[in-house]
Amino acid sequence: MKPNAFSALAICGALALAAGAAQGATVQKPKGYPDRPINFVVPYPPGGGVDLTARTLAAQMERVTGDQFRVENRPGGGAIIGNTYVAKQAKPDGYTVGVLANPTMAIGVVHKHAPFKASDLVPIAGITFAPALWLSNTSSKIAGMDFKQVLAYAKAHPGDVKVGVIPNGAFDIATRIIEAETGAKFTIVPFQGGKPAAVALLGGNIDIAANYYDEIAQYIKAGKMKPLAVADNTPLEQLPNTPTMKDLGIKMASGTWGADRLVAVSAKVPADIRNYLASLIQKTLAEPETKAAFKKVGIDLFPLTAAQEDQRYRAAYAEVKGYFAKAGN
Repeated sequence: MKPNAFSALAICGALALAAGAAQGATVQKPKGYPDRPINFVVPYPPGGGVDLTARTLAAQMERVTGDQFRVENRPGGGAIIGNTYVAKQAKPDGYTVGVLANPTMAIGVVHKHAPFKASDLVPIAGITFAPALWLSNTSSKIAGMDFKQVLAYAKAHPGDVKVGVIPNGAFDIATRIIEAETGAKFTIVPFQGGKPAAVALLGGNIDIAANYYDEIAQYIKAGKMKPLAVADNTPLEQLPNTPTMKDLGIKMASGTWGADRLVAVSAKVPADIRNYLASLIQKTLAEPETKAAFKKVGIDLFPLTAAQEDQRYRAAYAEVKGYFAKAGN
C-alpha cells in the first residue's frame, strides 16, 4: 500500500526528528533559562488522554534535561479556557507550555469563536495522532454487519442507528462527513466524553460509539466491542484489519479527525526560548526510553518536529474551516 499524506508526513517527521535530536546540542541555551519549573498546561481534566500524554512527557523531560516540568490542568469550555490561557493570558516567557489537541482547538476557534486566533499559538512539536474509531456492541442488532453494511442499513432506515459522539468534536464531525459522503442518516447522541459513550454502547443504549483505541482496547480484547472503521486513511497499528476511509471509498482528510496531541507556546515567546524548548522536546521524544514510557501507558508516539507539526496544524484549521463552510455554519 502506498503511504498517504499523513503517513508520508510521519515518515518525514521521524527523519527530521532524528536530525533535530542530533542538532539539539547546537541550539544555544538562553541565558538564565530555565531557572524555575516549566508548566505544561492541559486544557482537559486529569485522567484523560491529553493529560496522560503531558504527564508522561513531563517525566521524560525531567529525566533527559534535569529541569523541572509540572502539569497544570485548566479544563472547561470544550478546551477553550486552557487554550486561551496559553495563547493570550499567561506571561509569554517560556514557562507556560501548552500540551494541546487538534482538531478540537481548531473547532473552538472556527466554530465557537474562541478569543484567540490560530496564529496566537506556535506549534513546537508533535507528539502523536490517534484517529477516531467507530465500534459496535458484539451483541447488538448490527453485530453481524461490517461498516459498509451498517452504512447501507442507515441509508435504508434513516435515524434507526444511534451513534454516540462528543458534540462538535472530531468524532461528531467525522460521523457527519460520513453521512454527507454516503447518504447514511444516523441519530447523533451527545456525550460529555468517550468513556460515557463506551458505557452506553456496552449497555445497549446506542448502536455505535466513537472512541480512541486506548479508551476501549480492553473491550475489544474481551470480545465485547467490534471495531468497524478508522477515521483516517492509514490503518491503525493495533487494528490492521479494520477498514480505513480510503478502503471504504470515503473522502476524508488524513491526520485530522482524531486527536493530534501537540506542544505549542504563545507566539510572543522569544524565538531563542521557543527554539531551545523545541530542541529539548525533540531530543526527549527521540530516545528509546521515552518511546517505552509512552508505550507503557498505551500511547504510541508519532513525533513531529516544529516544522512538520506546523504543517499539520495549518492543515487542521483548513479542514475545519472547509467543513463548517460546507455545513453553512
